[in-house]
Amino acid sequence: MIDRSARNDLAGLIRRYLGEQIKAFDFDEALDPFRDSEDSAIEYVANAMWYHYDDCDDHLIVASKQQWDYLQRLLLLLESNSTVSHEHRREWSVTQWCAAFLLAACIGIAVRFGVGSHLFIFFVPFGLASIALSHFRRANVERGPYDEIVTPFVTMGDLRVAYDSAGHFKKSQFPRHIDARLVRSPAVAAFWTCHMYVMWAILAPAPLLVQCAPVRLDYSVVTPG
Repeated sequence: MIDRSARNDLAGLIRRYLGEQIKAFDFDEALDPFRDSEDSAIEYVANAMWYHYDDCDDHLIVASKQQWDYLQRLLLLLESNSTVSHEHRREWSVTQWCAAFLLAACIGIAVRFGVGSHLFIFFVPFGLASIALSHFRRANVERGPYDEIVTPFVTMGDLRVAYDSAGHFKKSQFPRHIDARLVRSPAVAAFWTCHMYVMWAILAPAPLLVQCAPVRLDYSVVTPG
């Protein structure tokens, strides 16, 4: 189904964020009613927007030229009659067996040496192995030659169909003054990245338990209209 009124409301909200009229926290809160919409395109766009702001620090729009163009295509998706279908599947691989073996080793060490803070040191090698496993668990998605300029659509033809459907849609130009804007400084970003990996290493059993499960692969296909 196409909920034209809700699509227009969401498009207006996104334009307010892109126009620096609202900041990330207010934007995140305003997106909530759209995340479970029965209109698949609204749900898709609302969830896709989560990757384009930070929910820990309040800030105005932060985006590169490439990200800005992608957000414009999300607006095009909303203003056209395009729909989105979702496919889900779970994939098993050797990484789950590796994670299970490493988790069993962690449990064996805990049984052998007892539970306590001393285990953090023992867990570090297993945490590093878990970090390495995470890279092998990433889905290997083949990218087409035009993906960078058509996503979330599939082809240039799909993009043209959406433009025809949207009628008077006009892409907003990238505001150059936001090009150098950052959510946080490189030093702070580096600190929190290091913090994440340190915690991952010393708390290895937790991520390893998650990695024992199959990889969930989610595919969204936009049908232009």
